[in-house]
Amino acid sequence: MPSPGGFGIIGLAGRSNVGKSSLINRLAGAHRLARTGKRPGATTLPNLYRILSGGYFLDFPGYGYMNRSQGIKKSSQDISTTLVESRPDISAILLCVDIRREVLPADQEAARWFFSRGLPVAVVLTKLDTLSGNGRTAQIRNWKRWIEEEEAEGLLGLYPVSARSGEGIPEVAALVGRILSGFPGGGRESTGEECPPV
Repeated sequence: MPSPGGFGIIGLAGRSNVGKSSLINRLAGAHRLARTGKRPGATTLPNLYRILSGGYFLDFPGYGYMNRSQGIKKSSQDISTTLVESRPDISAILLCVDIRREVLPADQEAARWFFSRGLPVAVVLTKLDTLSGNGRTAQIRNWKRWIEEEEAEGLLGLYPVSARSGEGIPEVAALVGRILSGFPGGGRESTGEECPPV
């Protein structure tokens, strides 16, 4: 880990197999930077990725299902908690949620936990390409309703994206740039092909 205070860090959190690694790869313009796989819960430790335009992505292990023992699950949770509580340079969280799922208590609890630590949260609805028409509209509406009802000052908005098609990626890249712009040498606002490389 870099020394605190140098560059900003953006955390990525979400349930296992929600598509965090695919999102990182798409933002980075690199297909195999973050490991992806069909087996959920394979990641048990946080992974740090340097953004060449300044700053870092910190990919937390997925919560919920994890294909590991209870001891490893607890260890992963403890390490993630320690990082959040000890690193003042974690600037914001991209909370990744599978758009095909309902608004789940685990995702709500995760968002509230980050709020309680003073961290702003952007809700990123992943796998947008798997839905179309009314299904897509309904799920986006459900999450907008939750955001309105939550009335949390730390909510940065809702970002539906598809790592596969690229839909919504420029908006997330621009958000990343804005979040990191307050740190030395970090975070030019980026869109499209100019999204922050890692």
